[in-house]
Amino acid sequence: MAYKHLFFDLDHTLWDFEKNSSECLADIYDVFEFKSLNISTLAEFQSEFSIVNKRYWTMLENNEITHEELRRRRFRDTLNNLGVVADDSFGLKINEYFLGLLPQKAHLIEGAVEVLEYLLPNYELHIISNGWQDIQVNKMKSSEIHHYFGEVITNELAGTRKPNRRIFDYAIEITNANIAESLMIGDNYEADILGAINANMDTVFYNPDGIPTTEKPTFDIKRLVELKNIL
Repeated sequence: MAYKHLFFDLDHTLWDFEKNSSECLADIYDVFEFKSLNISTLAEFQSEFSIVNKRYWTMLENNEITHEELRRRRFRDTLNNLGVVADDSFGLKINEYFLGLLPQKAHLIEGAVEVLEYLLPNYELHIISNGWQDIQVNKMKSSEIHHYFGEVITNELAGTRKPNRRIFDYAIEITNANIAESLMIGDNYEADILGAINANMDTVFYNPDGIPTTEKPTFDIKRLVELKNIL
């Protein structure tokens, strides 16, 4: 298949969310003096947030909660789970600090720039993300990858989020792409891969942990540089 349009997920696929968020959480741990709240170690805080955040993003993608609920609850629950009494207001205050800091971080997944440089001359590159529009754009600017991409498509623009096929249909429409010449590349099996398959789009599952799949993606890779063997 001669692909022309490549649609990338951003977080965890190109932009290293875990490394960038860990740095932000270290700042939060100090600024909000969590040690005095008997959260004994930064690692404990980072680990619990990672677990809670992933759970809430899964709930969001399944339409079980709203973005605003995620923003209010993820830090509240993280602190509560660590034995600190926190309400929605405090959780939201920390979340606002987090979202102000996070887009300034610039760590990328290994091989991201190498792959984008390789692909840019021959393909139209775009982003499809469930993140917030301004935050995702700022992440890309901070990590100096914004110039590689044409359209940055988020749920705010499409009015829906992955895995709903409508976000993929919207992406095809505004990029003037042909679905048969398009390829979705992402790390989230349910949101990126199953969503794109449902929209009749070919897929690359960036799967560094070797997660088994029920419905096979078109391609399955463990390292981004493997895209150079496909495209």
